[in-house]
Amino acid sequence: MNRMKKCVILLAAMALAAGCEKLGREGNLREEDLAPIVPIELTKGQQTVRNASNDFGISTFRELYTGSGDVVFSPLSLSLALAMVAEGAEGETYKQFADVIGWGEASHETVGGYYKTMVDGLVSADPSVLFTSANSFWAAKDLSLKQQYQSLLKQYFAAENYTVDFSLPATLDQINKWCSDKTDGKIPKMLEDLDPATKLMLINALLFKAPWRLTWEILKKRDFTTGNGAKTKKDYLYVKDQRMAYGDYGDFELVRAAYGNGAYTMDIILPKEGKTLAEALSVVTAEDINYGLKTSDVTLYLPKWSMYYSTGDNLIPALKAQGLTLPFDKNQADFSGISDTGLYINLIKQDVQIDVTEKGTEFAAVTVVGMLATGANPITPPKVTVDVNRPFAYAIRENTSGTILLLGTLSN
Repeated sequence: MNRMKKCVILLAAMALAAGCEKLGREGNLREEDLAPIVPIELTKGQQTVRNASNDFGISTFRELYTGSGDVVFSPLSLSLALAMVAEGAEGETYKQFADVIGWGEASHETVGGYYKTMVDGLVSADPSVLFTSANSFWAAKDLSLKQQYQSLLKQYFAAENYTVDFSLPATLDQINKWCSDKTDGKIPKMLEDLDPATKLMLINALLFKAPWRLTWEILKKRDFTTGNGAKTKKDYLYVKDQRMAYGDYGDFELVRAAYGNGAYTMDIILPKEGKTLAEALSVVTAEDINYGLKTSDVTLYLPKWSMYYSTGDNLIPALKAQGLTLPFDKNQADFSGISDTGLYINLIKQDVQIDVTEKGTEFAAVTVVGMLATGANPITPPKVTVDVNRPFAYAIRENTSGTILLLGTLSN
C-alpha cells in the first residue's frame, strides 16, 4: 500500500465541545500582499528521489510512533543528514541506502542534486515564510577526508566544515552552539556529551516560520480528550466557514490549512469518533491526500500547542527495522568514499521544537549523525606481481556500459 506523502504535524484526537470564552481576532496577511507561489521544478529522477524520501520518512515516523506518547519528527532533516552520509557510502552499503530509502538506481549526483534543488526551492517558494536549512560536517583531527567527498558535501549541501578534537569539552559546546544558532535558539542543547572516539559528525538543522493565511479567533480553555480518554483544557484557534481543502474518508477526516501564499500547508488528520489515531494512520494513503480532497466551507477548531521532542536512541532501531543495517555494522559498513579509515554509524539523533499559535507555526529540527572508526587498518591496495610469460586471454571492453567488444587468447 502506498503511504501518505506528508509527515502529519497534528497527531491528536480533538473533541469539538463548545462553551468557550471568545477573545479578539488576530489578523495575519492581506491577500494583496501575498506573492505568487514559486513552483519547485524537479526532473523525473529527482521526483523519484522525492517520492522515495517522503515514503521513507513516513515509514520511519510510524516506527517512532508507538501510541504511548506524541511524536514530532522531520523526515526532511533525517533525509538530508542520511544523504550526506550516503554520499560517501560505497558497494553494498550504498545499495542498502538506495534500496531502503528507495532511491533505486539514482547516482550520488542525482541524490545530491535533488536535495540541492529541493532546499533552494523551499527557500523561495513563499517570501512570507522563513525556511532555512544548514548543514555541517565535523571531522576529527586525525581523520583524513577524501577531497571528492568534501566537494560533494559543499556542492550539494553547502555544508560547513570543521576540524575538531572530540575529546575536548569545548567541542561539545561548539557543536551545541552551532545547532542553537542555526535554529534561532529553539534547539539550545542538542547533545549532552560526545564520544571521544568519534571520527566524523554530520548535522542538518532546519528552521521554519510561517504566518497563517487564515484569520483566527481564540477560544479559551476548551475540552480536549487525550489518548487515554482523560479530559484537559486547551486554548483553541477557531475559524468558521472558510474555504479549505477537506476530505472525509470514513475512518478519518483531513483538512488542509494554508500558510502565506499557500505554498506551505498544515494537513490535519482527525480520526472519527471511536477510531484510534493508530487505526487512522494505518489506512491513510497517498491517493487519499493527493486526490481525495475537495474545496469546502470548513469550520475548524485547532488547539494551540508547543512541544519539544527528541528521538533519543530510537532512530537507529527504527532504521534497522526497515532493513538499513550495514551502515551500523562495524565489520561490514563501507564508507570508503569518505576516508581510507574504516567508519560506521554509531549515533543518529533528532530533536524538534514546534510552536503553533494564532499568528502561525514555527518549528526547528536538528539531526545529528555520528561515526566511529571500525578499528580496521586503513585500506591499502594489495601488492601483486603479474608476469605474462605464458598463454593468456584478453578482452576489450567499454567501461561505462560494461560492453565487451572483443575476446581473445594468445598462446603462441
